[in-house]
Formats: sequence, C-alpha cells, structure tokens
Amino acid sequence: MREKAKQWGWLAVMATLCAVLALLQYRWTGELSQAEQARLGSGLDEQLRRMARAFDQQVRETFETLLPDERDVADAGLANAHTLAFRRWQRLDPRPQLFGRIAIATPHPDGVSLALLNQETGESNPIEWPAEWQSLRAGFEARRVTGQRPPRLPPESLLHEFPVFDPGTRNEVEWMIFEFDAQQLWNVYWPNQIKTNLNPGDQPDFDVMVTAGREQRLIFSTLPQGARLDDPDARAQLLNGVRRGPPDSLFGKKKGGPEGGRWTLAAKHRQGSLDAAVRSNRWRNLAVAGGLLLLIAAAGGALVHNTNKARRLAQMEFEFVAGVTHEFRTPLTVIRGAGHNLLSGVVRDPAQRERYLRLIVQHSESLTEMVEQVLGFAGARSGRAKTTEQPVWILDAINEGLEAAAGDIEAARCEVDIQAPPEIPPVLGDPVALRRAFQNLLGNAAKHGGEGGWIGLTVEVDELGKRPEVVVRVRDRGPGIPVAELEHLFEPFYRGERAKTDQIRGTGLGLSLVSEIAQAHGGSVSAMNLPEGGAEFTLRLPAALPEQYDEFANPAR
Repeated sequence: MREKAKQWGWLAVMATLCAVLALLQYRWTGELSQAEQARLGSGLDEQLRRMARAFDQQVRETFETLLPDERDVADAGLANAHTLAFRRWQRLDPRPQLFGRIAIATPHPDGVSLALLNQETGESNPIEWPAEWQSLRAGFEARRVTGQRPPRLPPESLLHEFPVFDPGTRNEVEWMIFEFDAQQLWNVYWPNQIKTNLNPGDQPDFDVMVTAGREQRLIFSTLPQGARLDDPDARAQLLNGVRRGPPDSLFGKKKGGPEGGRWTLAAKHRQGSLDAAVRSNRWRNLAVAGGLLLLIAAAGGALVHNTNKARRLAQMEFEFVAGVTHEFRTPLTVIRGAGHNLLSGVVRDPAQRERYLRLIVQHSESLTEMVEQVLGFAGARSGRAKTTEQPVWILDAINEGLEAAAGDIEAARCEVDIQAPPEIPPVLGDPVALRRAFQNLLGNAAKHGGEGGWIGLTVEVDELGKRPEVVVRVRDRGPGIPVAELEHLFEPFYRGERAKTDQIRGTGLGLSLVSEIAQAHGGSVSAMNLPEGGAEFTLRLPAALPEQYDEFANPAR
C-alpha cells in the first residue's frame, strides 16, 4: 500500500507540474506572440519604407540628372544643356531603367513641339504627340498662350512633367516629360525588390500591391488577376515629395504636395494578416509543447504501469518458485521414503515392493512433467514454441494429450466426452507442442472444473474466414472463472485465488504455455464462462491447405 501511495503521489505531482507548465506555456506564448507581432509589424513597415526610399531615390536620380539646371543652361546654352545632363545621367551606376519614354516639349510661336530622347545615345528626335498625351499638350499650349500653369496630372497617371527654367528670367522655357515603363515595373523592378526585401525564400510570405492615385490604378500585384489587398498589414507612400516648382524647390521634403505620395505600396501576410500568422505559429508551438507534455505524462504513466507489472511479475515469480518447491517436495518425499524403505529391507513382501516401485515411477513421472512444463515455457518464451512444421492430425494430438493428462482426469473422476466431425483437415505445426497444449487444457479442466464430473471436447472446422480454421473447445461444469481473473489467465506464473486457497497443484505456466503455442502456430486461445455454468477454453489453429499435405497418404480422421 505504501508503494502504491508513493506511485500515485508521484503521478499526482507530475500531473500538477505538467498542468502548471502547460498554463505557463500558454501565457508565455501569448506574450511572445504579442511581441512577435509588434516586431514583425515594425519590421514590415521598415522594409516597405526602405523599398519606397529606394524607388524614390532612383526616380529622383533620373529627374535630377536629366533635368538641365541653371548652370547647364548658363554654361552651354539651352540647346546643349540636355547633352550635359545626359552625360551626367550616363555616369550613374547602376543607371535607373524605370522610364519607357522621356521627351522634351518646346514651345514655339506656332505651338509646342515634342522630341523623344534616345536613352542610349542622348539624341532628341522630333515626334508627333501621342494620342494619350493630348491633354498634356493642351495644357502646355494654354501655358504658352495665357501663361497659366498647366493642368495638374491625375495621380494615377504614369507621366511626370517638369519645367526647364531660363537662368536669367526664371521663366519656363521647356518641359521634360517622363513616362514610367509599366512592363518594366511589373515584370522586373518590383519582383526583384520584393524577392530581395520581403520574400527571399521559395515560399512567399507576403502579397504585395502597388497602386496609383485614389482610383487605385494597379501598377503591380502578386495577387491573382482581379484580386485586391483589403486591410493590408503595412503601407508606404511612393513618389513622395516630388513636385513642380522653382528650380530650388523642385524636390522638396514636404509630404503630400501637389504630386507627392502619388503611389501606394501595400503588403499583407498570405495567411490573412500578421496577427493570423503569429496566432497560427502560437497554436503550432502550443501543440508541440502540449504533445511533449502529454508524452512526458504518458511516459510517467507507462513507467508506473510497467513498475506495477514488474512488481506483479516478481510476486508471481516468487509464488511460482514457492509453488514449484512445494510441488517438488511431495514427490521427492515419496520417492525418498519409498527408496529408503526398499534399501533398508523394511519392505519384504513382493506385492508391497511392487507398490513402492509404482509410487516411485508415478512420482518420478510427475517430477518429469513439471520439469517439462518449465522447460517448455522457457523454450516458448525464447521463440521455440514450435520447433518443427509438419501436418498434424488434430485427433491424434488430442488423444496423446488426453493420455498425458490421464492422471489428473482420473484423480478428478471426470468423464471425457469428445465430439468431432468425420473429416478434419490437419494443421501445420509441431506435434509435441500441440500435444502439450491439449494436455494442459484437459489437465486444467480436470483440476479446476473437475468437481462437475465432466469434460467436453469438441472439434469444429470454421470456414467463414479468409482461411479455414480448426476450432477445439474444452468445456467443464465447474464453478467457472472469476470475471476479474479472465484477463490474467494466460499471463505467466498467474494463479487464481481459488487455486491458491484450495492448494490446487500447479505452477501457473500451463495456460501461458498454451497461449505461446497457439501464437507460434498462427492461432489464438481464449476463455469464457458458460451461461449454464462452467468454463470454456477455445483454441483456434489455421488449417493446412490441401497442397501442403498428402491427402492420400494421410486420410482424414
């Protein structure tokens, strides 16, 4: 009882510790999740801002280098100022490749002409105004005639226009027009930026979208066609602080100017949001931690179970040694006494001498049987329950087992009733092992149910399964088996309380050996109480297939 109390106390302490650890793990993961979400959100904001700064820097570098400043115009004149600016732009490393068309609009008395800048050579070639630029041309015409400022470009436009000023009058003398290359942005620039900054692995973590203006014209997206980012995890403004004005304020730092922050860069985690991703990771971590705690608890339970099993086995082994010692003592005492009497000449009558000799033989056979039982169990436990494999006719093995158990059956004054069909297929196995199995079943029925005076043995052939089985049932009319003992009957060294109380002879190995033999032959053994009283043991063995034995040489019995 003390040992059981210690075990249950230890289990209770371990269960309490596991529960406390689970609670602490839940709280810790919650706090870590909040910190992780804040860290990821801050990191995502910074990554988007870095991408926005890199994009704006490349755009500014193009504008600053290709737009002639006052010194270029003063030193080389307006005609050659563009050449100086282009050479300056060529020296950029790497040179931004964001614009598909760069053009120069020059006012004349008759209108505004347009020349396309060759980005490889720096040459300006006159062209007709593109149809999609007509609204911009109309604004320049109005500026030339009335002096009014040209109409502001819509925020979703891919165009940027900047004036070139005369250093003396500070008047607008030309306009440079920059048009973003939509294909370059979609196919090259933004995929490279996102791969480098947000999704470096093979499995992208974030969906990204770049839109222009309030109308959210789509500039780039990693989403399927037609999908949009709702409630993104982070945003950053693009083309921020780039606005039109005098030369000394062309690239101001004021946010939200007339043309500042025209585009928006947005990102959202592919699991729905950063919160969802962090929550998913938290539950995954909790599942792993919970699994480990359950494993620890299971290990503790298994340890206690195995300890109890080992203690019970040790107790049964102790009882087995005590029982075998007692079983050995009786025949040894008889043999020693009979031999001493014969040796000392006390017994002189020939009939009495014969009776003493029979006692010696009888008890020697009993000793031999007990030794064989122990050796058979040891062999079965080491995997030698079946040493040969040959066709074995069940009735032959039953008759041999009946003959070997005749002493127990006669002592119990039992009648044995055998019922079997005329034809029974053989089984493949070890005839000696099967004989011992039937001997143990019959001897067990005689010793524990013999008070009923009857032992029934029936043989059947079950053909309902995948393979026919030979089924042998051994019944008795004794008191039956206590329900609590049914699950332990085939354990080694196990003896029921009634067997101990009534001092029924046995070692606790017989039924265990039957189970080992049945399993070695691919079969099974089970026990149950009968409704009318008594117990039934059922041994099932797979029948041999016709091609596995010679039906003509071995007729069915």
